[in-house]
Amino acid sequence: MFTLFFPVKEVISNNRSWLTIAMSIFLICAVIFSFTASAAAPAAEQSADNQLDQLWGLFDFIMDAHPVISALLVFMNNFLSMAQMLLLGVAAGISPLITLGVNGALVGVILSMTADQGIPLLPMILFGILPHGVFELFAFFLCGALGLKFGYHCIASPLPEMSRMQSFRYIWKEAISALPLIVLLLFAAAFIEIFVSARLLEMVLG
Repeated sequence: MFTLFFPVKEVISNNRSWLTIAMSIFLICAVIFSFTASAAAPAAEQSADNQLDQLWGLFDFIMDAHPVISALLVFMNNFLSMAQMLLLGVAAGISPLITLGVNGALVGVILSMTADQGIPLLPMILFGILPHGVFELFAFFLCGALGLKFGYHCIASPLPEMSRMQSFRYIWKEAISALPLIVLLLFAAAFIEIFVSARLLEMVLG
């Protein structure tokens, strides 16, 4: 019987291995860059500083807006980034692979620079990242997992007993089925980041 959507629990359960791969890529890059960022060559360090300055500039712009507008801007930025990662996964999984790695590396660099500046990491993680991160990261990893799956099964090896086109349609149906959950998670993450995480971090770090 033809169905337009899969139950989202089934999508998550059937893609646990891909979720593990996506999380592993992110965490490995985060750990590597957290230990190597302070020892990076001056040119590489300057490049990282420039990228971080651009991110802080965007963050300042968002935070200067009305809180609801700020939350919507954060949501749109995250949604477009994840949609790109998911949709471009069909190109051999390159886009989600790069996005997972780069974001993991960026987190590692930020944590390293934060520690170098004497800012306590534990409060920053607990109050500045964790409240919204549990929602945002799960959506991020789910998009990354399905993007990697697109790339592998549409290019390297089709799903069992399916052609590459059938594999594409099947994974696309999984992505559409997971989309409402992804949107809900990103909405929750955006509003928690603006209304909770930012305030908690400001209170803790002064």
